[in-house]
Amino acid sequence: MTLNLITDIIYLIIGLGVGFAWFSEYQKRKANPGPELFWPGTTRAPISGILIIVSGILLLTVAETCAEIHFHVTAHQSVSNLHILGATMGAAIVEEMVFRGFAAPSHLRGIKLLGLILIGSVIFSAIHGFDFSTVQGRISLIATFFISVWLYLGRYNPLNPERSILPCLIGHVVRNLAVFGVKWSQGFVDLHS
Repeated sequence: MTLNLITDIIYLIIGLGVGFAWFSEYQKRKANPGPELFWPGTTRAPISGILIIVSGILLLTVAETCAEIHFHVTAHQSVSNLHILGATMGAAIVEEMVFRGFAAPSHLRGIKLLGLILIGSVIFSAIHGFDFSTVQGRISLIATFFISVWLYLGRYNPLNPERSILPCLIGHVVRNLAVFGVKWSQGFVDLHS
C-alpha cells in the first residue's frame, strides 16, 4: 500500500465519520426538535434549496472547465488515481463542517454575514494551495472562490429557511464528483495506480 492510498483512505474514513455523526444528530433532531446539540445545521432543507445549489455548482464547474479549455491549460493537469475520489468526498464533508458549519453561525445577517462569506471564501480558496503564478492556478483559485461563495449561499438563502448545512454538503460532494468526472473524461485519471 502506498502512502497516498493510506492518506486517501484516512481522509475518506474521517469524512464518513463526520458525516455519520452529523446525520445521527440530524435524525435525532428530526424526531425530537430542539436546539443544535453539537453539529451545525442539523435541520431540514427543502429539495428546492438543494437543487438550486447543485445546479449552480454544476454551472460553475462547467464555466471553470470552459475557461481551462479556452486558455489551453487542460493538458497541464495532474494525473489522479481512482482512490483519490474517496479522499475528495471525505474532504468535502469535513470542509463543509468547518467553513459553512462551525465557522458560520446560523444567526448571522447583514454586513457580518457578507464579511463571513467573503473572508471565508478567500481563506477557503487559499487553503487549496493553487499556484497563482500560473494561468491554471488562477482559474482554479477564482473558481474555488466562487464555489465557496455559492456554498455559503446554500446555507444562507430564503430557500433554506432553517439554515441547514445539507445543501452545502451535497453541493460540495457534487462539485468534487464533477471535477473528478471532468478529469476522467479528459484522460487525467489513471485507473491502474
